[in-house]
Amino acid sequence: MASKKNRPRRSTKQKVWDFMRRNRAFRVGDVMMILDVDKSFLMPIFRVLELAGYLELENGSETFGDRHYKLLKNTGIRSPSVLKKPCDIVRDENTGEEFILDGNHPVQIADKLKLLRAMKHDLMYRERIASIANIHLYSSKTIRYLEEFTELGIMERITRSNSNDRRMFIVHHDKREALIKELEIKELYE
Repeated sequence: MASKKNRPRRSTKQKVWDFMRRNRAFRVGDVMMILDVDKSFLMPIFRVLELAGYLELENGSETFGDRHYKLLKNTGIRSPSVLKKPCDIVRDENTGEEFILDGNHPVQIADKLKLLRAMKHDLMYRERIASIANIHLYSSKTIRYLEEFTELGIMERITRSNSNDRRMFIVHHDKREALIKELEIKELYE
């Protein structure tokens, strides 16, 4: 058996993966405290692992450290790696699978469709859309895809009457329906 001195050091990312595999459900603040890592290190990791379907936000708040996650996909001992170009790519070092997070992966299409189908009314709050879709408001999925829908003109922000008002959106159903049809076709061929 190799001595501790001769063993390769585990990366901090590997230690985070080990923690998630060991605990399955955990609070971000516990990961930060036990592994001595900060928010700026963990947020990008959690974002891509959530978008790729490895993690699910179970209970959240605006404060990142108070969020509770659950590990959905424990594929083995090696931590997934993340490549940044041309977009985020999650490579599962245990299975060899790659998840290109360009919005076209089947996991991402399914999440987009959930949110789009939840947008049933002409005027909606983000909180209501997330609730109907059964995706947490502070989930990376909700944040990323609602922003994308705003950029595509499916949702349009309404000016708040005062700073205490929640952000309301007009839903443009013609654009919403067109994207649903496009994604349903992609979903059939994936």
